[in-house]
Amino acid sequence: MNRINRIGRFLSYLVFQNIAGLIGLGLIRVLFGERGWFPIPAVQDIIHPVLTYFLPLLFAYTGGRMIGSHRGGVIASFVMIGMIAGNTTDYSMLMPAMLVGPLTGWIIALTDRWLKDRIPVGLELLCYNVAAGLIGVVLCLFCYVEVAYWFVLGMQGIHGAAKLVLESNYLPWVALAVEPGKVMFLNNVMNHGIFEPLGIQQTKEFGQSVFFLLETNPGPGAGLLLAYYMLLKNKPRDNARSSLLIQFVGGIHEVYFPYALMRPLVIVPLIAGGLAGNWVFVLLQAGLVATPSPGSLIALLLMAPKGMHLPVLGGVLASAAVSFAGCYLVLSWKGGPAFDDPAALATVHHLSEKSEDEVPLKEESQWRTIRKIYFACDAGMGSSAMGAALLRKKIKQAGLPVEVSNCSVDGIPADADLVISQAMLTARAQEAAPRPEHLSMVSFVDAVFYDGLIDRLRSEGPQGSANEPESDESGALFTPDHVLIGAQADDKWEAIRQVGGLLVRLGLVRDDYIDRMIERERVLSTFIGNGVALPHGVGAADPGILKPGVVIAQYPNGVTFDEGNKAYLLIAVVGGEKQMGLVSRIAFMIENPDTVQTLVHVGNPLEMHRRVSSFLQEPARDINE
Repeated sequence: MNRINRIGRFLSYLVFQNIAGLIGLGLIRVLFGERGWFPIPAVQDIIHPVLTYFLPLLFAYTGGRMIGSHRGGVIASFVMIGMIAGNTTDYSMLMPAMLVGPLTGWIIALTDRWLKDRIPVGLELLCYNVAAGLIGVVLCLFCYVEVAYWFVLGMQGIHGAAKLVLESNYLPWVALAVEPGKVMFLNNVMNHGIFEPLGIQQTKEFGQSVFFLLETNPGPGAGLLLAYYMLLKNKPRDNARSSLLIQFVGGIHEVYFPYALMRPLVIVPLIAGGLAGNWVFVLLQAGLVATPSPGSLIALLLMAPKGMHLPVLGGVLASAAVSFAGCYLVLSWKGGPAFDDPAALATVHHLSEKSEDEVPLKEESQWRTIRKIYFACDAGMGSSAMGAALLRKKIKQAGLPVEVSNCSVDGIPADADLVISQAMLTARAQEAAPRPEHLSMVSFVDAVFYDGLIDRLRSEGPQGSANEPESDESGALFTPDHVLIGAQADDKWEAIRQVGGLLVRLGLVRDDYIDRMIERERVLSTFIGNGVALPHGVGAADPGILKPGVVIAQYPNGVTFDEGNKAYLLIAVVGGEKQMGLVSRIAFMIENPDTVQTLVHVGNPLEMHRRVSSFLQEPARDINE
C-alpha cells in the first residue's frame, strides 16, 4: 500500500507540474472546439500537435528531470520522440510519457553515479554528455522499433475493456473502489494514473469523457461534510463549514478524509453517493473535455463543454444528496459524530505527545527554536498548501519571524523545526523526518489549533523578542534561517542539492545555480579538510547569484566526499564582489579542528548563528568564546 501511495504521489507531482498545459488544452476545447461555445474548425490545427507532441514531450521531460536532473529530462524528451514516431494509431502518448520520462531519468542518474569515479579529471562534462547521448539514441530506437508497438497493443486492450464497461452500464459501480480509495489517500493514483489517460483518449474520439468525472466528483465528500455541519456544535461546527467550502468550491478533497475516518461506517453512504452521481452522469451522457484540477464544482463546470453543465451539475448534486442522507443517519446513530467530543479532539491534536517512544526527545532550547514550520500532506500540494496559507496569515498578523511552507509527507525538508500533518499521516511524517517536532490535527481549518499554536509561538522566546536577528528580507548575509541543523544525506550529491535548495529558498540564487554546483563538484572535489566542504558554482560572477549570503549545513553523521573523507559541515558562500572576503573569513574560521567540532555539535540554528555571525564580522574573535 505504501508503495502504491508513493507511485501516486510521484504521478500527482508530475501532473501538477504541467497541469496548466492540460487546463489550457481544455479551455481551447471548451471555447473553440467542435462542441465549444464558439466552434472554429481550424482550431484542430492547434489541438492535434498539442496532444500528439507538446503534452507527451512535456510530461516526459518533467518525469526525466525529477529523477535525472536537466540532462535526464532532455534525454527523456528525445526518447519520447521515438515512441511518438512508432505510434501508427491515434492513441494518446501521455501514458507512455509518464513511464518513459522517469525510467529514462533513472537510467541517466544511474549512469552518472557509475561514471563519477571513472572519468579522468577535465573530461567530466564531455563524458557525461556523450554517455547520455548514446543512451538516448539506444532507447529512442528501441522505443520506435519495439516499445511503441507493444504499447499500442496494450492500449487497445485497455480501451477495449473500458468500452465494454461503458456499453454494459457497469461504469457507475467503480464507485465501490473509488470512494474507499479516496479516503485512503489513493485518489491521486486513481485519477492521474488511470482515469486521466483513459479520459484523454476518449476525448480524442468523442470530444468529451465521463472518466474525468469519476474521481473528481466533489458531491460525496460535500454530503459528508454537510452532515457533520448539521450535527456538530460550536468550533467543530465552524471547522466543518470551512472544510465544506474548501472541498466543494476549492476542490481540496483531502479535507474530508479525516472526517470519514473518524466514523468509518460513513464509507457506505459515500459509496452510495458516488454510485448515484455516476448513474446520473451515464444516463445524461455527461462528460468533460479535460481534467478538472483541482476537483471543485467550479473546475468541473469550467471543463464542461457546451450543453453539458446541467448533466454535470445534476450528477454532483445527486451524489451530494444521497451521501448527505446516509451520512446524517450514520452520524446520528449512537449519540452523534465523534467530533462532538472535545476530549477526542484534544487527543488527536496532541497525538505526537503520545509518541515519545518514536520521536527522539530534544533539549528544551531546541523545542524553543521554531523558525521553520512545514505543513505536510500526502502529495504536498492540496490541504497542506491551504493549511500553510492559513497559518502564514495568522503569523504575519501576530508579527512573528517564523517561516511557513508546505511539502509532501515523505519529502519534509531538513530545515524543518515543526511539522504539522493530519492525524493518520503523522506516523509517516515522523518516519520521514524524526528530528523536528511533530503535531497532528484533524482538520486544516481548525481555528482552535491555529490560535493555540500562535499563543505558544508568542510565549516561547527568543524568536518573539525584540533582539531577534533580522530576517533574510533585510539583506543580512547570515541569519538563523541560513542554517540547517542535524541534516542527513545519502551522498554528497544529495547534500549539495540540499544546500543549494536552501540557497534558492532564501532568494540568494536561482534554481539553475544548483546544476553548476554539481558540475563544479564533478570537476574537482570541494572538500577542503577538517571535515568541511565548500560547495559552490563556477565563479563569483555566476549569473545565477542574486545576492550575497552564507549558508551552513550541519551533518552530524558526515557525508562522504572523496577517498573516504567525510564532511560534517557544508558551507556555501555566494556574494559577487563580497565573495572572496567571505571565503577568507570562513577559511580562517575553520582552520582549527576544535572550531569545526564545536560547530558540528551545536544544537540549534540560533547558537550556530551566534558563533558564526560574530566571527564573520570580527575575524580575530575566538569562535569558542
